[in-house]
Amino acid sequence: MTPDQDPVRLQYWPSSRAVDAPDAWPDSYEFDSVEDAVAFAMTQSPADREVAWLRTGEGNILKLPQIRRLWELRSDA
Repeated sequence: MTPDQDPVRLQYWPSSRAVDAPDAWPDSYEFDSVEDAVAFAMTQSPADREVAWLRTGEGNILKLPQIRRLWELRSDA
């Protein structure tokens, strides 16, 4: 990550929550790359059946199906 690059943020939310809900995002785990965040999300067990969401440094939001696909692409390489 370069000094002017925002970190990738990984958060866990209950599956009933919408990513565009008006209240604030919960505390996040920060990573230098999407690849690191995806690996963490796919290898850790979140509490209370929560769902992983990623926010990239560019502000894109990746939901669980997108995270799973990135993990599959990584594993296929």
